[in-house]
Amino acid sequence: MKQLFALALLFSFFTQYSFSQCTETQSPKVLLVGDSWAFFMGVDGTINNAFKKWGFSNYKFLTNSTIAENGAQTDDFLTTTKQNEIKRMLDENPSIKVVHLSIGGNDVLGRWKVSYSAAKTDSIKQEVSDRLVQVIDFIKSCKPGIRILWSGYCYPNFGEVIPTSGLGSNHPFNGTWQKMEYPTFIQINTLLNQFSDEVDSFAQIDPQVDFVKATGLMQYTYGQPQPLGVAPGGTYPAFTVPLPEGNPNYPSPKSSMRDYLITKDCFHLSAKGFQDLIEYHTQKFYHKYLMDDKFYLAEGNGKSGTVSSLGNTADSLVMGEDNGEKFSTVLTFNTTSMADTSLSNASIFLRRKSLSGTNPISNSLEVKIKSGNFGATANIEAADFTDNGDAAGTPCLFGSNGGDGHWIRLDLPASFFPFINKNAETQFVISAPTATGGSVVFSDWQDAEFAPILNLAYYNPLLSIKDVQATNTVEIFPNPANNTLRISTNFSTKQTIEIFDVTGRKILSQNVVETEPIDISNLLNGIYFATVKTGAGSFTKKFVKQ
Repeated sequence: MKQLFALALLFSFFTQYSFSQCTETQSPKVLLVGDSWAFFMGVDGTINNAFKKWGFSNYKFLTNSTIAENGAQTDDFLTTTKQNEIKRMLDENPSIKVVHLSIGGNDVLGRWKVSYSAAKTDSIKQEVSDRLVQVIDFIKSCKPGIRILWSGYCYPNFGEVIPTSGLGSNHPFNGTWQKMEYPTFIQINTLLNQFSDEVDSFAQIDPQVDFVKATGLMQYTYGQPQPLGVAPGGTYPAFTVPLPEGNPNYPSPKSSMRDYLITKDCFHLSAKGFQDLIEYHTQKFYHKYLMDDKFYLAEGNGKSGTVSSLGNTADSLVMGEDNGEKFSTVLTFNTTSMADTSLSNASIFLRRKSLSGTNPISNSLEVKIKSGNFGATANIEAADFTDNGDAAGTPCLFGSNGGDGHWIRLDLPASFFPFINKNAETQFVISAPTATGGSVVFSDWQDAEFAPILNLAYYNPLLSIKDVQATNTVEIFPNPANNTLRISTNFSTKQTIEIFDVTGRKILSQNVVETEPIDISNLLNGIYFATVKTGAGSFTKKFVKQ
């Protein structure tokens, strides 16, 4: 009741001013920092392209030639020039939530040789890791609570590109390969995996640092359709090697390397290769992290699916028209864990899985909302198609409608906000009333990384600077976590931690002191919310159990 009253007071305000036009406010969320990989991703606009494909067409990255420099090494980012520029950009763009950091590759490959002993190799990796940590610590000092995503690298391809280029010793990357003493695929790939694992170990204990290992990603997305030009030869199809390391006996495919017409690069990815890399980072980190104050995944088990004009129902998510039969997608979200507050925005994210005929996704989509459930029960039933619900309207369509695997974002009318139910489930019916001759299938609830999402932004005009800073006093780590979770706070007293699943069901509750291990080995893999109750209030953080 308290929530509905507060929403009602703001209803006229939002109705007048919200979504009067379907325009997006562009907001920088990522600062791109690092070496040539950062430089090329900046030139290609990689992060913007990936974010749009995943529904965040309003989120952008920032960079420049000072902080994303071809050939840069870790010690370059310990200089005053680069550090001042990083701090300036973070200060001037308070909406930035993540620094995407790509450094360390030039250090390792530029100082290592095949003939080095294991001890010498370990020493090089440790020196680079130590400088990387210094850079990370500086970034953390610039903005409390900032997250740093270390980009990592994919396997290079010196051993095929250079011998098959026809350029021999004149190949622009031959000097680098020669300086390393011509390592084999397995030798250089093992080094890269070991260095990645060292950074991953650091990320596991620092709640502000994240890493998504993807050394074998190019092997996965490209495959090796033509025989490798050198030993061991052979082929393998795309989407078959195991991630994240793929097959260390092979390089990244030559087709994934940057093309300079007369030859290929040996270390830098093509525009598509970098796009694949950032999309993988978005899948594993950015997509959920950049959601607003609270998000929910669609429920399954008969509660989300399809209903048609002929009364047919299905568990798949279909929208459109086929031979006179119209299909609507029904989504159910358990919104019982929503905070008792007003909303400033609500959006639904949907991923296109497949298309048949003419694309029904357009600016004339219709969404209906029901506080509770359409029809007689929460399960999909024929009556859901004609039930008018509590409100109906045309959402603002954003994101990308460009193909399979692309996400659309439906920003909902403010008139829907009072009906998002804090005390029960909330259902939506999404349809394309004017569509003919085509239907789309959306990814369903079964895979949490691709499931439909209801994203909520809370309205709090009285939020003070002190309140914002307080949200940074609690961190949970590692994230993602395996069997153990820890909390870090600025409070010395014992804290209470409660863990909820994506449906809002409480899974665990216990009292802990700072950094005391919390056993989560019995949790299923997936997304969870940890609420830490302290003397200064309650703080909720998202984490992934894997």
